[in-house]
Amino acid sequence: MSLHIWISFCALVALMVSTPGPSVLIGMSHSMRYGPVPTLVTALGDVTANMIQMVIAAVGLGAILATSATAFYAVKWVGVAFLLAMGLAAFFRKPAGKGIKNDIVIKNISGREPARPLKMFGQGFLVAAGNPKAIAFFGALFPQFIDATQPLLPQLLILGVTFVVFDYTAVMVYAAAASRITPWVTRHGGHRAIGRFSGGVLIVAAMLLSLIDMPGSFAGEK
Repeated sequence: MSLHIWISFCALVALMVSTPGPSVLIGMSHSMRYGPVPTLVTALGDVTANMIQMVIAAVGLGAILATSATAFYAVKWVGVAFLLAMGLAAFFRKPAGKGIKNDIVIKNISGREPARPLKMFGQGFLVAAGNPKAIAFFGALFPQFIDATQPLLPQLLILGVTFVVFDYTAVMVYAAAASRITPWVTRHGGHRAIGRFSGGVLIVAAMLLSLIDMPGSFAGEK
């Protein structure tokens, strides 16, 4: 793979991941609820799902989602339902403790909840996995940057690692930004505001995912 092809790929991916999607929005929601450092695990779940999607696309199974309306929309609506359920749960969750402190319990004055890494990883993974367009995207994008005269595997590894680095970075940049506004949200809306705001973000993510249609040339074959 030549350097200019790789740079072109980097530019395209940077533009793509800079637009907030469901994975970015769950990262923002988790950052507000748990803090930016625990959200590193959420982003890890996201890119783990992406890597699996890349493998699926590489072996040709992505064509199933790109050509089968039933498979595509089944995955999509499961993802929408999952995001919506998480958003509503966060929106109506009771606030964390208000800074009561004694020898036994120290409650979080910021309103943030105790982080559960396994749960956060799983949610990040499932949100990314619930986006069926990702597999079709990888299947359509990668071949455009592959040189057929060179070994395939090293090129796929370079493209895959590059995408993961950009995607992980984008999720964490947005998560860090969301964390910065958490104190402001708490001051102006009380401790319940964090849950409502982060829940609202996930509900928006569900709405965005619901708008995703089948890829390009197959859109008319629904």
